[in-house]
Amino acid sequence: MFKRVEYVLVVVIALILTGCAEFRESNLVKQQAVTFEQEIAFRQRKEIELENKIKKQQEEISSLHKQLECREEE
Repeated sequence: MFKRVEYVLVVVIALILTGCAEFRESNLVKQQAVTFEQEIAFRQRKEIELENKIKKQQEEISSLHKQLECREEE
C-alpha cells in the first residue's frame, strides 16, 4: 500500500517539477521574443533616422551643385 502512495507521490512531484520547468522555459521564450521585437523596432527607427539624414544630405549636395554651376557660369 505504501509503495503505491510513494509511487504516486513521486509521479506527482515529477509532474509538478516538469510543469514548472516548462512554464519557466515558456516565460524565457516570451521574454526573448519581446526583447527581439524591441531590438527590431529600435533598429527600424535607427534605419529611418539614417535614411532621413541621407535624404537631407543628398538635398544639400544637390543645392551645392546648383550653386557651383551658377558660379561657373558667371
